[in-house]
Amino acid sequence: MKNLYNIDDWSDVSCLRLGEILLESGKINLYHLSMVLDVQRFKKMPMGEIFLSMKIISKKDLKQALHVQKMLQKRCNNA
Repeated sequence: MKNLYNIDDWSDVSCLRLGEILLESGKINLYHLSMVLDVQRFKKMPMGEIFLSMKIISKKDLKQALHVQKMLQKRCNNA
């Protein structure tokens, strides 16, 4: 499990989506992800907003996960 609040824990990966980051950090499980993906098909909302509305993760965790995603995306684009 990777620490969502320690970017060094993510040095061995790149190009992950938000759901994958939250899974890797242990903030959600596959059941949560599956539920949110089902809701997203019908509501066309960003995944993070759905996680928040369902009270699965905190705003702080979402903000940090998006930060990790941004850092990984930079790494992916530079590869």
